[in-house]
Amino acid sequence: ERFTKNQIEYIDNLSSIASAFSSFAKIPEANPVEVDLLEQIKTTLELFKNSDNITFRVGSPYAEKIMIRADKEQINSILSNLIKNAIQSIAPGMSGIVKVHLEKKDEKVMVSVSDNGSGIPESLKQKMFTPNFTTKSSGTGLGLSIVKRYVENASGKIWFESEADKGTIFFIEFPLLKPDEK
Repeated sequence: ERFTKNQIEYIDNLSSIASAFSSFAKIPEANPVEVDLLEQIKTTLELFKNSDNITFRVGSPYAEKIMIRADKEQINSILSNLIKNAIQSIAPGMSGIVKVHLEKKDEKVMVSVSDNGSGIPESLKQKMFTPNFTTKSSGTGLGLSIVKRYVENASGKIWFESEADKGTIFFIEFPLLKPDEK
C-alpha cells in the first residue's frame, strides 16, 4: 500500500512538472507568410524517405502552386508530426503505406495524411488532441495538441477518422490564399 501511494505521488509530481514545462514552453507567435503547401509536403516527405518498409504516396491533381497564408515552420511541424505518427502506427515488420493527398474545395484546400497502421481505439479518440496525452512509451504527449494549435493559427481545422487494424486518416483544411491577398 505504501509503495502504491509513493508511486501515485511520484506520477502526480511528474505530471505537475510536465504541466509546468508546457506552460513555460509557450508556442512562439506565428509569422504568417505565403506558403506553397504542395512544395512543403514534398520537402517534408524527403525527411522520411529512408523509412524502412514504408511507401509514401502523394496525391495532388494540381500542377500549379497551392498557396495558403501560414507560418512556414508551423506547417512543416504539422506535416512532419502527422507523417511521423503515421509511420509509428505501423507495426514493425509490416509494409506501411502513408498517403498524403490534397484536394481543393471552394476556397479551401484539404490535406489528408493516411496510414494503414493499427488505428486509434474508440476509447482514446476523444483524448487525441489533449496536451500531455500519449499512447507511446516515450514522448511528451504534446505533438497533436501543438499540431492542432498550429492548424488553428493558420485559420484551419483538423479532425481524423480511424478504424482499428485498418489505419487512420488525419484531415486538415486551410483557407486558400486568394489572388488579391498576395
